[in-house]
Formats: sequence, structure tokens, C-alpha cells
Amino acid sequence: MTDSKTSLKPLQPTLYELAEDGHSLNFFFAQCSACGGLSFPANAPGCTHCGEPLSKAQRITRPGGGELLEFVTLHVPLLPGMAAPSIAGDIRIAPGIVEEGVMAVADESALKHGMTVRAIAEVRPEEGVYACRFVPVNEGAAQ
Repeated sequence: MTDSKTSLKPLQPTLYELAEDGHSLNFFFAQCSACGGLSFPANAPGCTHCGEPLSKAQRITRPGGGELLEFVTLHVPLLPGMAAPSIAGDIRIAPGIVEEGVMAVADESALKHGMTVRAIAEVRPEEGVYACRFVPVNEGAAQ
């Protein structure tokens, strides 16, 4: 990890952290003590699978990423400061957990339904943070 990245903070510190490689992100999950299912984010009040309170759940850190289910090009910003156009996708990050994410690709031609994507840090040095973005995992490349 470079010195410039070590001083940066996650934009969403309850959701992810910078991985050892200094580029990828790890996600924080809670593992339910009743059913064993994973919930996201780790600070969710109840299990997304059985509803059990997660106050005593184990926090699990896993590499961020998953399966791209759907995607669409957004031509207007959904949030203040969000670039337009941008591509948003629905990503299955764990069994039974689908989250929306912003794709770090130039256009939809780089994407296909069912492909594996990974979470990476989008560095915003002027804000002192890094945000979560998703990129396709190259088939045959080390994950």
C-alpha cells in the first residue's frame, strides 16, 4: 500500500476497508449465531435470513465482490457529486444478499450478466477518502 493511500479513510467505514493489496476492498458482514447466515452491513440490527438480533453476531471480513446480476447506465446523478453518465449494477455479494454498486467501466460493453466483479478503491485525494467501485474480474486471472 502506498503512503498516499494509508492516510485515506473509507467513505463508508462501516461497510468496507482497504485490502492488503492496497487496491481491493474487503467487506464487513455479520454472521448470525442462530442460522449461520451472513448479513450486510455488519452493523445491521437483525439477520436478513432469520430475523435474529445481531447484537452478539460475529463480524466477518471477506473480499468485496460478487456476481453482477443487472446493470444500467444512469444519465442523471442519483446522489450529489455522482458523475453522470455512470453505470450502476445489482451485485450478489453473498448468498441472499444483493447490493447496488457503481461500476468502474467506460460503458456497458465491458459487462455481462452473471460475470464476477470485485470491489476496488476509487481514490478521492481531494476529499481524503476512497469509495467503493466494482470492476470485472478477468477470466483466467488470479483473483
